[in-house]
Amino acid sequence: MAIDALVAVGTERGVDIFDRVLRFLEKTSPARMALDENPIAFSTLVHMRTAPELHTEAFLRDQKKQILVRGGDVGVLAGLLYAVHRGNVPVHFADGALGDILSSTGELIGTYPYVGDVDFAVNTDMMRTPVELIKQRVPRYPGREFDYELIHAYQVEASNAVMDRAIPMRNQFTAMVIDAIMETYSGSLLVFIGLRKRFRKELFEATEGLRREDLENFVPLLDLIHAKKKSFVDVTES
Repeated sequence: MAIDALVAVGTERGVDIFDRVLRFLEKTSPARMALDENPIAFSTLVHMRTAPELHTEAFLRDQKKQILVRGGDVGVLAGLLYAVHRGNVPVHFADGALGDILSSTGELIGTYPYVGDVDFAVNTDMMRTPVELIKQRVPRYPGREFDYELIHAYQVEASNAVMDRAIPMRNQFTAMVIDAIMETYSGSLLVFIGLRKRFRKELFEATEGLRREDLENFVPLLDLIHAKKKSFVDVTES
């Protein structure tokens, strides 16, 4: 059992590549999707899952407009819309890191607090696994209750630079998740949608506030993935 090939789709913040990503997915028909995370994408997913009236294209397109106004990345939302259209395409959130979310002084270190567990990321279809809201705000999937305070902190406090400086460790985690997904499931194609900075060193090098060790530890995500058939598509250049 294995998935035959991987295509990684690179996106960018503040660029309306929503329909380009959607057309790419419709053309390639992936058996599964793995998604980069951002705080808004996770909240959007939870709202959709817990309020059936929001499980619609109209809601996602409205979210797209709001995110673009704030300079965010809308590529993952296009992936969610494709999953809504198809109804049976499993979706994995494949971002996070092994280890602590907070520094020793209690500051955010840039890794998202949602899916920092390889087994959970590999085994959980975020679109169809049962989810509930505790006290109308804390999302709970089977075996995992998410930390609302951290989720909120990332939504209102974390800058893009803070999250991007953690890309070296996030890439390590995502590669582990993607390798495991490809080994665990069957199908012709897995598509990963994520910020193109995760794949291109020259873009990562432009991140504000990088330390020498950040640069030394950066490895393009595709280089960390062991799939024999793998490719990268930058939708901002198509």
